[in-house]
Amino acid sequence: MNMTVQDNPMPPGSPNTPSRELGKEYLEDIALKSRPVISIRFRLFLAFLVIFAFSMIVALWSIYALSGIQAKILFLEAAGDYLAEIQQARRFEKNFLLYGTNLEDSMQHLQTAEEILQKNKNTIEKILGRNSIRGMSLQLSNYHKVLEKVGEAGDTDERNRYEPELREYGGQLVSDATNFVEKEREAVEGALSLSRRVPFYFLGILMVLIIVITSFLVKNILSTLNRFLEYTNRIGEGDFSPILPKRKYRDEFSQLGLAFNHMIRELDKRHKILIESHKLRAVGTLVAGVAHELNNPLNNTMLTAGLLEEDFGRLPDEEKLDLVRDIIKETDRSKVIVRHLLDFARASEYKIVAMDLEKLLEGSIRLVHNRVKLAKIDLQIKLTPDLPPVHGDEQALQQVFINLILNAVDALPPKGKIAITDSKSSQGGFIEIKITDNGAGIPEHILPRIFDPFFTTKVKEKGTGLGLSVSQGIVRRLGGNITVESRVGMGTTFTVLLPTTEVPSSVSAAADS
Repeated sequence: MNMTVQDNPMPPGSPNTPSRELGKEYLEDIALKSRPVISIRFRLFLAFLVIFAFSMIVALWSIYALSGIQAKILFLEAAGDYLAEIQQARRFEKNFLLYGTNLEDSMQHLQTAEEILQKNKNTIEKILGRNSIRGMSLQLSNYHKVLEKVGEAGDTDERNRYEPELREYGGQLVSDATNFVEKEREAVEGALSLSRRVPFYFLGILMVLIIVITSFLVKNILSTLNRFLEYTNRIGEGDFSPILPKRKYRDEFSQLGLAFNHMIRELDKRHKILIESHKLRAVGTLVAGVAHELNNPLNNTMLTAGLLEEDFGRLPDEEKLDLVRDIIKETDRSKVIVRHLLDFARASEYKIVAMDLEKLLEGSIRLVHNRVKLAKIDLQIKLTPDLPPVHGDEQALQQVFINLILNAVDALPPKGKIAITDSKSSQGGFIEIKITDNGAGIPEHILPRIFDPFFTTKVKEKGTGLGLSVSQGIVRRLGGNITVESRVGMGTTFTVLLPTTEVPSSVSAAADS
């Protein structure tokens, strides 16, 4: 089964998540595609539409307000003309009462006032109301009638009798005209004052709206970009888990996610090929030691078989049986050696299981035993009993430990020492396996680069620079990490941090599904 890790950036010890293919599409790709589409283009269009709609509302209100102000100004002009005509009529009225002249002029101005009132009747009704226009018309009519009666009067005493009525109606007309002119002037000034403030209100609200919309869009876009930056860092660290949906909708970034998933799967395939190719190289290194180890049982088998052939007729049955048993024993010994090598070399997918660390290390050391022996290296093992099982893939972890041990062998002169120890990590739920040598150490300026692919300090015939890079990738995919400490002239310590079964409790179920 093709095991991958979770979508989120994993701390050491996180479980792996399978990436399954359904038909011709992967489940994570189907999940990315199955959401409703709310594209960035649509969100930008919606944001600008909101701003445009708000601007349009303000613009329409401004047009409406300006139309109202224009109507009020026209009304003020009509009201001013009306007031001027009433005042002129009152002036000529006084002349007539005092001197008996200008009555026709007064009547003429009064007629003009009536025409102005009738001409602007609709406008005045909208502003003052129908009752007000009726009252003004009635007052004007009464004043006109009294003025006519004064004109028909024969002498001064009779005209003076109508003077109180004239003053009453005329004064009321002037007072009403003056009041509604002043009232409308105040309304116009208020409307003009509001129209002067509205642009500032509009700019303030527009600024807040732009800030809110921009913050929302930037937050969405930048948060997604930051997630993809995390994905990129994850991939660079060897975590080839697929990208899963984070939101309830999809946009242009979803297509980028699909492209990332395709890239991740391709990188995962090539990474596995790289691991297998390095494993084959390790097998070639091990074969030399295994061949030496096979010589002993094969030689014993040949000698025993030759002895049995030569003395077959003279030997008693019991001795013949002992010789056959020796042949079987040495053959089984050879079989075990070859099986261990084949088990290590066999290509397979990751199989995440709980493993006994002691048996895992013993199996790895068994494969490199002769290589260590031929190099005359003192290999010391000090394991802590009763440690919890680790979680990982047996063959992959064997490859890691074999790489680290062989690297230490290559770095040591004859009679050098390698110490392998294990213990519980200070980080809960992890076990540390330390592989320490007393070699020349790694210079400080080289230390940060030793896990880079194709970087090596060995001669060309001894290394390709892939061992530590591949080992780091394997351990990180299994939820752990590899660190290194080294001092020139003092030696080097590689620490392999592996999760115990107590951390990724759901991995076994995922691996077996």
